[in-house]
Amino acid sequence: MKCIEKEMCNAVALRRNFKKSNTEVISLLNGSVFVKLYDTIIYAYVSGVEYFSDGGWNTATTGSRLRALGANYSTNENKNRCKLQTASFMNNLYFRRLFNI
Repeated sequence: MKCIEKEMCNAVALRRNFKKSNTEVISLLNGSVFVKLYDTIIYAYVSGVEYFSDGGWNTATTGSRLRALGANYSTNENKNRCKLQTASFMNNLYFRRLFNI
């Protein structure tokens, strides 16, 4: 696991905001946590449920971040064992939590 991924996972576990390079952890007051890679939400923890998404970016970096967060993800679609959400689902989840909708 890369150093940035350890810091990211630590921030998620502690529910703390974190930003380094292309990775950002956003912790909301309601206990929800989101991880963005560039501008794509790849992870959400909402009401005790974890959600994963590659946002359509099937890249080595996205895969590495998702695996660090606990997803059984592979860039090879035949080996991927992770249920992925769409980018629009993740964005809706984020904005609904952000504005308490």
